[in-house]
Order: sequence, then structure tokens, then C-alpha cells
Amino acid sequence: MKGVLFDLPHVAEKAKKRITDAGLAGRCQVVAGDAFGSVPDGADAYILSRVIHDWDDARSIAILKNCHRAIVETGRLLLVEGVVRSGNEPDISKFFDLNMMVLNGGRERTAAEYQALLEASGFVLAKIIPTQSLMSVSVIECMPG
Repeated sequence: MKGVLFDLPHVAEKAKKRITDAGLAGRCQVVAGDAFGSVPDGADAYILSRVIHDWDDARSIAILKNCHRAIVETGRLLLVEGVVRSGNEPDISKFFDLNMMVLNGGRERTAAEYQALLEASGFVLAKIIPTQSLMSVSVIECMPG
């Protein structure tokens, strides 16, 4: 298995050194760029961990559309994000939602809101897999539509 770490130039530079120091340079390529412009083409899987919650719907859809253009037909998009439970029961994701809105205009989303974002960007929601993470995240598996 080989991977590509794609991030902003200042992050990619630091990551490249850490990957090389860990002896993983033969398995992991580091590519600098901006996901609002494009993402590297042709991967079987794209993993966005705690990325989409940083942005409003329009910016999130822009990133997701770039992933859709780049992914292979049989590929998978995996979003690692909090999924807010609907209703009024307590949920740490609701606190994170408030935090994201105040800090940078982003937001946590419900399953239905993720489904709407994915459909608007050409993906189909396959399933949501909850994790035992203290950050209350799930893995949202998506397929090109």
C-alpha cells in the first residue's frame, strides 16, 4: 500500500521531513497544494480527517467536488467527522458545532446534512460507522455517484 499526503505547502514541508525521518518515504509521497483548487488524481481512496467541519456548505462542496473529479470510478471517499445526533439529547458534537461556528464559520453536521453535501458534490453516502473516539467521530463512507 502506498499513500499520498496532500496538504497546504507549509504543512506538507513539515510532514515530508517527519515521514522521511520515520523511514516511510518509500511508501508515502507528500504533495503540496490546496484542496479548493484540486486534489491529486486517480486514488482508490481519499481520506479527509476533520476537514469538512472546518468549512461552510459552499466551501465543503468545493472540496468534495474536487475529490469527486479525482477519484477512480470504484474508489471510496472516507470522511472522518463528528456526526451530530438530531434531537435535543446531549451530544459533544453539539459543543464542537458551536466551537466551529465561532472560530472559523465551519460546522458539525447531522447524517442528513452530510448526505445533502455529498449528493451536491456527486457522491452517494454508503454508510456511517461510529468510532469509540473521545472526539466523537465517525467514518462516513462515500462512493462516486
